[in-house]
Amino acid sequence: MEFLLDLASIWSESFQRDLFRYLLAATVLSLAVSLLFRRWMNRRRLQKRRANWKDIRREVSYSMLTIAIFATVGVITSILRSWGLIHLYWQWSDYPLWWNLLSLPAVLLLHDAYFYWAHRGMHHPRLFRHFHRVHHLSRTPTPWAAYSFSVGEGVLMAIFSPLVLMLMPLHVLVWLAFVFIMIFRNTMLHAGCEFHPKGWVDGPLDFMTTTTHHDLHHQRFRGNYGFYFTWWDRWMGTEFKDYKDVFRQAVDGEFSRQADGNRLENGDFSKI
Repeated sequence: MEFLLDLASIWSESFQRDLFRYLLAATVLSLAVSLLFRRWMNRRRLQKRRANWKDIRREVSYSMLTIAIFATVGVITSILRSWGLIHLYWQWSDYPLWWNLLSLPAVLLLHDAYFYWAHRGMHHPRLFRHFHRVHHLSRTPTPWAAYSFSVGEGVLMAIFSPLVLMLMPLHVLVWLAFVFIMIFRNTMLHAGCEFHPKGWVDGPLDFMTTTTHHDLHHQRFRGNYGFYFTWWDRWMGTEFKDYKDVFRQAVDGEFSRQADGNRLENGDFSKI
């Protein structure tokens, strides 16, 4: 009985941590778009159509389910750690300086590769309805769509954590930095407005994805599968060829000035 109570406590703590990160990131991005930088963001909107409260309620509801899945996987991760299969360390001196410096970029690179192939795989016709359909109900996504997953997709996204923690030792602060980068990046990609400065896609950091990059995926359904970086899309030929042009139009405010504005007609949603 005590063992079950301990597991319930771990689950509750994990749920609360993930819920806090989700609410923090989605709230910050939502306030930035709709209040703090409203006029600037409205000029940089990627779609004329606006998500309504029904869309947001759906996104939040499925995100709560996803956070519950994350918490369950968190319990499994805790058990694996007690068995010595996962090593999160507190002392920087436990590992060389070079590893402490490189471990965060290494995790981000691994997560980006994992996300690209998992995401692309979920678009297979035999898998889409069971794994990824729920997320694509957000045709005009908001920051609250960051965790709007079905059970299958939630599990697939959650198991990256124990897998990578079994693969490599990480300092606790490195892991915390990763999970915060992940959720803030996720909410930004779903914000529906372009945050990046003009000229971003023509500069040295054009390998990093933008809100436009992911919003096009929601609009057109196939292509632009990457999360942090554009490398895999470019290597695999899955990046939309007009992505940079669409980005430039967004930062110039062209879509916000269009009379019809709704670019969803270009998407293929026949399988949703």
